Amino acid sequence: MNRTAIRFTFIEILIAAAIFGVAAAMALSILGAARSRLLRAEVRWARQHVLSQATEYYLIAGADAEAPPSGTLPEGFSCHCELAAVEDLPEHALEAPGDWRGWRLGEYRVSVEDNNGNRIGPWTVQKIVHDDDLF
Repeated sequence: MNRTAIRFTFIEILIAAAIFGVAAAMALSILGAARSRLLRAEVRWARQHVLSQATEYYLIAGADAEAPPSGTLPEGFSCHCELAAVEDLPEHALEAPGDWRGWRLGEYRVSVEDNNGNRIGPWTVQKIVHDDDLF
């Protein structure tokens, strides 16, 4: 029985090891970059979520409401809201029909500060509000 022995030269083994090493390094680089992008996206999502929670609170409770109840925002975070009338409306939009007299388009400007003093936002949302809420 004749068995053919497969023999590799030392150069062939070195080339194969180098190719394997380059492939492994590229794979680790891709995985590291993906993990970094994922962590940055998670931080952006968390900050946007906190801002949307504060905005929802002020849309429900009103712009002059006190700070949100504990547990709404993470520990050490604070929020602020300003309500202003939208001024750059076209002329025909300023004349409200009879049923809408006393109501205007208001703009809620909500911002949140984290425990390091970094500002998240502002986020603006427009909502029809009563004139008494604006002034």
